[in-house]
Amino acid sequence: MGRIKPPKKIGPAQKIARALLSGVLQLFFWVMSTLRFKNQLEIERPCVMAVYHDELMPLIHYFRNEDVTAIASQNHFGYSIAKVMERYGYEVALGSRSRGGMDAFFQLLKAARKGKTIAFAVDGSRGPRHEMKQGAVILARKAKLPLYLIRASYSGWRIEKSWDKSKFPKPFAEVSFNYERFPMEDYADESDIEVILAAAQKRLSALQTDDYGNH
Repeated sequence: MGRIKPPKKIGPAQKIARALLSGVLQLFFWVMSTLRFKNQLEIERPCVMAVYHDELMPLIHYFRNEDVTAIASQNHFGYSIAKVMERYGYEVALGSRSRGGMDAFFQLLKAARKGKTIAFAVDGSRGPRHEMKQGAVILARKAKLPLYLIRASYSGWRIEKSWDKSKFPKPFAEVSFNYERFPMEDYADESDIEVILAAAQKRLSALQTDDYGNH
């Protein structure tokens, strides 16, 4: 998978906005360098890692410079995130349900078949929040890789106006991972993907209580 391609033609104002956004994201990545991890992710690699979008930030830092492939939206916000992630050793496929999603999925599948670990925000890029989509399950099944369901618990600030209520870690926050290997082997190849998805969704949500609650 080559380097990420920028969105199509943009004007001066968009260029400035994108540069500012990249700077802000770089600051968040610096904050994450202060995080303290209370436990380690003892997982098989390569694998597909399924995580909720709002809890993704600590996982991104944890796997920096470890040759992991991820996905970001094919828009200027996603492009800015992808450029920062590249600096931390990630490969990034750009795409979402509304734009470029199929191309991005095949990029991820190609990377998985080459032995790359894939980080997948299962309710992104537009939600609904904590509603798992099919992508990670289908990818794991097609690539014949183990699927790990991962939650991250840490203190942070919520971005209330974002669709996922993104939670950015506070400096020096302690991070605990709650995770399990989803038993894909319990399901035959012809099993209905919706049945598998429902089981994975239930287990992912049960790994920890949503600390956003009913706000």
